[in-house]
Amino acid sequence: MLTIPKNKWLLFGLLLTLVMGSNVLVYHAEWAGSPPPGMVLGSLFDFIITVPLLVYIFIIRKRYSLKYVLPVMIAGYGAAGLIIPKIYLSGFSFVKYILFAGEGAFLVVELYVIFKLLVKVPAIIRSYRTTEIAAATENLTFQHRMEQAWNQQMKPTRVRDIVFSEMTMVYYSLFSWRKKPISGERSFTYHKKTGAIALYIMLIHALVLESVGFHFLLHSWNPTVAIIALGLNIYTLLFFVAEIQAIRLCPMIITDTHLYLQVGFMKRLTVPLREIKSFHYYQGPEKLTKVEARHVFDATVADFMKEKPTFELEFVQPAEAKLLYGFKKRVMKAHLRLDEPQRFYTALSEKMNNMGNV
Repeated sequence: MLTIPKNKWLLFGLLLTLVMGSNVLVYHAEWAGSPPPGMVLGSLFDFIITVPLLVYIFIIRKRYSLKYVLPVMIAGYGAAGLIIPKIYLSGFSFVKYILFAGEGAFLVVELYVIFKLLVKVPAIIRSYRTTEIAAATENLTFQHRMEQAWNQQMKPTRVRDIVFSEMTMVYYSLFSWRKKPISGERSFTYHKKTGAIALYIMLIHALVLESVGFHFLLHSWNPTVAIIALGLNIYTLLFFVAEIQAIRLCPMIITDTHLYLQVGFMKRLTVPLREIKSFHYYQGPEKLTKVEARHVFDATVADFMKEKPTFELEFVQPAEAKLLYGFKKRVMKAHLRLDEPQRFYTALSEKMNNMGNV
């Protein structure tokens, strides 16, 4: 996953503010008077062409698929509807039909892909059950077992990865409450001595309070926007709950051949033990530079105060960390902080010694 440099974010924010701010002033500042002829067409060009072009140049290009430009164009038209008075916008209503026709065609293609995915669900379930039996001795997490089942039945695509991430979130937030945390000599928890779960509970509490008050405020202004905001808040709530459950249920796992690092349900890294170049107590700085952080898998949970990791793993060659929605990151190191560091150190050292790594 490619990150966006801070200076590009600042430049993008500045240009976006100039485009949006100038249009707000033209239509809502008292001293501006009535907009000149053709101003509405120029504003629509700003919202539908200029803003998506900025998003493409600074965010989408070389990072995401070009197909994300169309939703940005529709969002730009929605912003135009909020900023440009309806009396000026009424003569250009045909624009929205063109945009929604394009989005409709795109959705038809996406729905076809999802339909093909749903057709394979029975086969995926059968593969999962087979994988579940085979992986019972290794105590692998739901996410690892389900991914193995999906890979057996489907080729990797971005749509598949997005659906997989959403399905994982729904599973952990709604259907994992009767599950017990994976335990055993090969599993190692990483959250019990941190405030990670308390942090997410605090965020959920704040989100619920904000949702109630903010929903009624938005509803008095625009009921449609209020419903959209409520839906996003519910999604965020499920997201936080899923992260709490995944943190509780999914420890780090050492098998005879692999090290499985999973932090919540948002990021995972599977490393063959033979690919671990070195394993030692971390002696580096508390905060890495941005360049250094790009090549490090941070296997520590979010906390009120970030503490130094306990261990550092170095790999023989770049390992591929898996993030949400199919994004990936190539890393040369991993930083860990566990509840029982000495037991983890002994177990991993023994495995590496048996394989001749150390």
